[in-house]
Amino acid sequence: MSAVRPPLAGWWRRLCALLYEGMLVVPVVLLAAVAAVAVQAVLQGLMGLPLTGQFDHPFAHALNFVWLMLALFGYFAFCWRHGGQTLAMKTWRIRLAGADGSVPGWRPLLLRFILAALCYVPLAPLWFAARHDARWIPWAWLALAWFLAPFVWAWFDRDRQLLYDRFAGTRQLYAPTRKGGGAKDEADGEQHRPVV
Repeated sequence: MSAVRPPLAGWWRRLCALLYEGMLVVPVVLLAAVAAVAVQAVLQGLMGLPLTGQFDHPFAHALNFVWLMLALFGYFAFCWRHGGQTLAMKTWRIRLAGADGSVPGWRPLLLRFILAALCYVPLAPLWFAARHDARWIPWAWLALAWFLAPFVWAWFDRDRQLLYDRFAGTRQLYAPTRKGGGAKDEADGEQHRPVV
């Protein structure tokens, strides 16, 4: 007798969870930014420079970006390794699992994070730049298309997986509530077959 495989989370559920996640990572980014500004202010004080909390140098900007990405990866990896869910995923009843249903390893999590970041991170800065300089508008539209690419991929994928889940070997599963579980959770609009 084979084990029943949990269904994948629905397309709309995953999109809504992603949009909600976008709001919930703001505090993570702000906390990481406060730490970066504090370190930069201490360094400026030690170097006898005016205390602005920000070095205006390309290397410092790159280092700051790497720090923010490491902080975000730390948040996501911790959540995915301990229960398979971020707060947004818990709200939308989604659990991240490996291809075999187990907790994903570090390599798939890092690959998933990098691929997702490549799809999602450029969107906000490019639209911000486009608001101030019309020459950036084509790039902003390209970033929007790139943002939607994982979801468009899911329409054509045989298992309806998002682009980065397919390449990382992870799956976003529907995770019904444990209390009372019942028929309501199972008939909650989840796809048990591909959406046409």
